[in-house]
Amino acid sequence: MKRIMRSAVLAGAAVTGIALGTTGSAYAQGAGVFQGTAHINCFGCGSSSGTATLKVTGELGGTAMTQAAVSADYSVTEAAGTCPAVGSATGNFSGAINGTFTWTRVGATAVITTAGDIKGDGIAAFAVTSPAGLPCGGPVTASVAGSVAGT
Repeated sequence: MKRIMRSAVLAGAAVTGIALGTTGSAYAQGAGVFQGTAHINCFGCGSSSGTATLKVTGELGGTAMTQAAVSADYSVTEAAGTCPAVGSATGNFSGAINGTFTWTRVGATAVITTAGDIKGDGIAAFAVTSPAGLPCGGPVTASVAGSVAGT
């Protein structure tokens, strides 16, 4: 658990640096860093669903956002035999920013692609907060931090 938390903190710091360092035309398309809580109804169970509540800080269409609320709903696919090594998700997000996303997760890190208000790519890190121990086969709550930059 300590290793996962350390990885999530380091990845969160890295993604924040990436988003804040974005310049040029990609930034004009929008960019943001986010943090919040993600839920998966049955982690490592094959197909499942989940939700997230996030706060986003960044820029969209020339307008700055600070701790703007965004929620997400998604479908998750994780091979039970690899739990918790790999997974993917597709979903939508709405609130201060609206659109769709996909993620491919390996361990505690995910690569994200978005469409909608911000068409771009990013990364996120997850740190399981509940339950304690290996969370396969049941509901999971995790802290998540990441960034997305427009392309």
